[in-house]
Order: sequence, then C-alpha cells, then structure tokens
Amino acid sequence: MNFSDRALLVFFMSVSSLIGFRAYRVSEWGKLFAVNGVCLVVIALLIAMRERSRVWEFLHDWYPMAMFIVCFEEVSRLSFVIREEWQDHLLLKLEADWFSVPPTVWLGLHGSAFLTEVLEVGYFSYFVLLIFVGGMLYPWKDRRPFRRVMDATVLAYVTCYVIFILFPTEGPAHTLAGLHNFPIPGGGPFHWMVGLIQRNAGVHGNAFPSAHVAGGVVALYFAWRYVPKLGGVLTPLVLLLCVGAVYDRYHYFSDVVAGAIVGAAAALMVDYCSFFAQEDDTLNIR
Repeated sequence: MNFSDRALLVFFMSVSSLIGFRAYRVSEWGKLFAVNGVCLVVIALLIAMRERSRVWEFLHDWYPMAMFIVCFEEVSRLSFVIREEWQDHLLLKLEADWFSVPPTVWLGLHGSAFLTEVLEVGYFSYFVLLIFVGGMLYPWKDRRPFRRVMDATVLAYVTCYVIFILFPTEGPAHTLAGLHNFPIPGGGPFHWMVGLIQRNAGVHGNAFPSAHVAGGVVALYFAWRYVPKLGGVLTPLVLLLCVGAVYDRYHYFSDVVAGAIVGAAAALMVDYCSFFAQEDDTLNIR
C-alpha cells in the first residue's frame, strides 16, 4: 500500500467508527455507513489487483480522485456530529478586525460581468488542475513525481475533512446573505459551468479551510517542482481561483489563507519528509 491507500483506509474506518458512536446525530447514518463499506472494499480490491494489468494499475493510481468526491459530500453531512452549531462567528469576528467591509461584499460591489467570467476561469480550473499536473507526470518512467502529487493531495484533503468535522462552517453565502443584497453579475460560459457544478454537486458547509485552494496549491507546487513551464501557466489560474472563491461567496478570506497553508504544508511534507522519501524508495520505477 502507498500513503494514499493507507490514509483513505484510515479515514473511512475512522469516520465509520465516529458515525457508529454518534449515529443519533447523523441523518441517514445507515446509508453513510454502507457507502464507507463499499469504498473500503473498492480500495482493498484495487490494492490487491494493481499488479494484474496496466488497467488495474491505472485504476489504483487514479482512484483517489473519485474518493475525494465521496469524502467531500459525506463530511458535509457530519457537520454537527461533534459540534452543536456552525463556527462561522469566530471567523467573522477575526475578519472584522482585518477588514472594514467583508471581502465578499467588497468584491461584489466592484464586480462586473467581465470580472465574473475571468474569475470563473480560475475557479473552474480547480476541477482539472490535478488531472493536468498528474497527467503530465504519469507517463514518466520514474513514477515518484506522480506519487508525490497524489499523496500530497490526499494528505491536504484529509486534513481539510478532519477540520470540517471539528470546526464546521457554512460560509459567507449563508452568514452574510443579508449583506449580499445584490446578485453576482452574470458572466459567460465559465460562469454557467461553475454554477451548474455548484447547483448539482455543491454542499452546505465545508468552508474552512478551502479544500479547493488546498488542492490547487498542491498541484501548483508540484507543477513548478517538475514542469516549471506548466507552473508558469497555472499560477495565474490558481490566483484567480483564490479570488474567485471569495467573489462567488463560497469562502471567507480566512478560508482561502488556511487552504493555501494546508496545501503548501502537505506538499512540503510529502516532498521533504523522510517518511515519504522512504516510501518513494519502494516504488516500482519503470
């Protein structure tokens, strides 16, 4: 097993245990328990079959991307499994010391259709950043760079999931709804695509830290590390992603900062920590 396998197995087993102990605070706990069981079986199967063929190897290498969707959706249903209420008031108090006007409100007051579309290009890029960076590294004979990207992404996301459960926040779209008494100016196709994704796959909660920003920073770090030209192309997109997350009212400014810290810390740990270096030594180098 690689680090991603172990981290996801531990996560699903831990969350299942938490649901078991706190089922009275989890709606549809039986359904979530069953989903976790299926995910554990799938991961175990992919681990066992990974050496059977190139297809199984490919599925084993890339399956975490599907697990991210499952985990993100599930954790949003566990917001009150430990806490009694949302914790946004603490972030609002913190940001009130920094800004006279909440950043989501300020950006909205200076918004335009053009700005909306430009920022949505960056926000939409999140959904393909890992595919681009991982896809560039995957064909390499030395598979360690790809493994580091995937392991760091898993580490960053699992860290976010744990914080979501311990410190649930719903985000400015809900807490500052009274101040958002004006719509976000409509943009073009990217604005439409982001809206479509959020309407069908968005969740209530999971705001602090921004997992989108954390994942984007991990992808950007390893792009600069191994394919600098790609890093140069992706840098403005990740910056637009950070601003767009606030502009679209999905995240507070502090969510973005915390997400960037989580992503950078995960990338540095995987890149330089001796534990991951030892794991690299056991990889099959093609």
